[in-house]
Amino acid sequence: MKMLVTGGAGFVGSHVAEYYARKGYEVVVFDNLSRAELLGHETNMAYNWKYLKRYENVELIKGDIRDFEKLKDTAKNADAIIHTAAQTAVTTSLRNPRTDFEINAVGTFNVLEAARLSENNPCVIYCSTNKVYGNNVNKIAVIEKEKRYEFADERYKNGIPEDFPTDLCEHTPYGCSKFAGDVYVQDYAHTYGLKTGVFRMSGIYGERQFGVEDQGWVAWFAIATLLNKPITIYGDGNAFKLDSCK
Repeated sequence: MKMLVTGGAGFVGSHVAEYYARKGYEVVVFDNLSRAELLGHETNMAYNWKYLKRYENVELIKGDIRDFEKLKDTAKNADAIIHTAAQTAVTTSLRNPRTDFEINAVGTFNVLEAARLSENNPCVIYCSTNKVYGNNVNKIAVIEKEKRYEFADERYKNGIPEDFPTDLCEHTPYGCSKFAGDVYVQDYAHTYGLKTGVFRMSGIYGERQFGVEDQGWVAWFAIATLLNKPITIYGDGNAFKLDSCK
């Protein structure tokens, strides 16, 4: 099996790449190493790129998902494409919505087209976000418990379902671009028969996450604590403990 991981030098992507590498699969990591630039930081964020070099069955290709021809050529023999490449910060999308759109919406379209045109008929897994629900989730009443908030409506005690409304509300440019990709992934399954799956992820954290104050907050808390930097808590902090997605 040959696995193509877009954004494979990122937090989620590097773990996906390592998971399949350890299983003995052939893994191709496709990443343009632009995270630091997108977030406006000078820090070198290519650690995961170097980390994955320990695996002989991982091929590292420096490429941009906006470069359709290079992506199509890379994907032509893949059995599955795990699409983790993205512009990931709401703040960045507000400062530069065009770049956010080109990466998240057009880049995802390119991934789908590469899969559609491939004779290998690869599966496509898309890493989406709970931001596709926009401000609608904030309209659900919550109950404040001792250490966290919980949804007051019993229908959502286990989280927000897939069919929860996504329209008629504010999304932010980031939410819009990720939602565009989300809908395209679903529609390529219906229209072209692609085997696709969508994960609407939120508040993920773990090893090798590049945390900064406006994105990757769990890692940022750890980094700030170790470096004796101030941590800003907005509200009472309980909002961090409200799990909004299944």
